[in-house]
Amino acid sequence: MKLHLSAVVFLLVCSVFGIASNNQSQEGKDLIGKAAEKMNIFALPYFEMKGNVRIDNQGKPLEGTYLLLWNGPDQWWEEINSPGYTEIQLGGKGVVFLKRNVDFMPLRINQLRTALGYGTAGNSVSMMSLTPRSDETIKRVKDRKVNGTKVKCAEIADQDKHTREVCVDASTGTLVREGAFLDKDMMPVGPKLFPRFLSYVQGGKPLAEVQVTELKTTEQFPSAAFVPPAGSLSRPGCMNPSPFRLVHKVSPQYPEEERRSHVEGTVAVYTWIGVDGKPRDFRIVSGVTPGLNAASIDGVQQWRYDPATCNGTPVEVETVLTVNYSLR
Repeated sequence: MKLHLSAVVFLLVCSVFGIASNNQSQEGKDLIGKAAEKMNIFALPYFEMKGNVRIDNQGKPLEGTYLLLWNGPDQWWEEINSPGYTEIQLGGKGVVFLKRNVDFMPLRINQLRTALGYGTAGNSVSMMSLTPRSDETIKRVKDRKVNGTKVKCAEIADQDKHTREVCVDASTGTLVREGAFLDKDMMPVGPKLFPRFLSYVQGGKPLAEVQVTELKTTEQFPSAAFVPPAGSLSRPGCMNPSPFRLVHKVSPQYPEEERRSHVEGTVAVYTWIGVDGKPRDFRIVSGVTPGLNAASIDGVQQWRYDPATCNGTPVEVETVLTVNYSLR
């Protein structure tokens, strides 16, 4: 009889735990889903964004401008201008046109794009990729504070038990990015909210910033505003593809000379991640020493990814990968 009663109690506890777990999972999904939808300006039919940008250049700020015209996912225009750098991207149906005055994406421009939280690169830390993937599960939801702000955070785990958190501002119902990001001053645009200020920060130092000066819904822009500029290159792609994901990583060998000399640092490698998940066309965009730079490329070329996708179709995307070297 006691054994039977214990079994009943055990089943009841498991049942209650399962219900609580399911409730937490659903609460987390609802929390993130509503926040992502509230900030998804790309659900608007037409809008215009203008802003001022600032990037760090060896301790000296460089000022520039940003422009985005949106006629929907099949017709948009994006432009970045900064001293010594110009870039235009525009989208058609399933294709992206690109023209820039250099043949790679500089590190600070990559960080600027990361700060914006959207784009064509399939970045895994974009605002559009914070919602749980199909292979992820929400474990629990908890309250805490981020930079003094009350937030609700959902703990998310994948099949390999890697975990991450997605937090939502309790007062605005908008997503809160942590770590290298500082987003401030939510502004309305139609029924949506978007930060007026976005920043990528490293070691307490802002490296790339965007100050949105104008964000408004508009009438449909004329098609003449979306003619690819002469000399632009096209490739399959879209705005906000599903992000690429690292599935195999090889740690680069620490060169013996640098080890003996106690040389440390971070190497940034510009590359394209192909539809087969293999990085290609490497370029050092921020190096340390020739030895560490070469070791980084040797390691990165062995990394493998699940590729970025547009509407389920793999697409190649450009990015900047970083390799950290530390003897501590």
